[in-house]
Amino acid sequence: MGVECHTLNYSEERASRVSNLCQKMKSTREKMEKETRAFIEAAKSFSLEWVQREMEISVPPLKSEGYSGNEETGKDRLSELPHFEDLPSRIQGIVEAHLNRDDYWIHRNELLPADVSCDYIEFKKEKIRKDLTSSIRMILGCAAEIFADPKNENPEGRVWVKERGRRKYICILRFSDEMTVSLDHYFTMLEELLILGYEMKEIENEVGERGR
Repeated sequence: MGVECHTLNYSEERASRVSNLCQKMKSTREKMEKETRAFIEAAKSFSLEWVQREMEISVPPLKSEGYSGNEETGKDRLSELPHFEDLPSRIQGIVEAHLNRDDYWIHRNELLPADVSCDYIEFKKEKIRKDLTSSIRMILGCAAEIFADPKNENPEGRVWVKERGRRKYICILRFSDEMTVSLDHYFTMLEELLILGYEMKEIENEVGERGR
């Protein structure tokens, strides 16, 4: 009876631990998904502002005849472009296609790696940041193609390169403050999620050892 009682108590304790960990992991995943959406939405604003700024630069001002002091700036002339009105929706679609990918966001993967060493966590952070940065560069290239001159087959070599048949921005790129904050929050919760996953793996190992 003593052995059976002890086994029953252990089973109940383990079930309680597993249930608690599952709830914590679920809550952490939900918070990480919110930060993922926050990052993507911030990336949409960042990309739209960037392409509008580039369009202002690329659309030359139009001076009025007979009065050199009165000129229509590139910003004023943007609304005259045929694709200007649907620019926000097109940018949003481009960002969604490039960033809303499960392989970028580890919390969407039910099978978490068991290795939670500091080196591994930093490796995952760096990989995610690198992948997102590369995608943002591709997004800016796709956005620039909306207003680019199709006759210009060789855009500025110091600004663009061709990758997979599309433009890719290669100059210095810094995320917006909103994007940086969301990604930092995501990384903090990533550490928490990986540690919870490790604890779950430890419980599974305990069960395996007791069953031998």
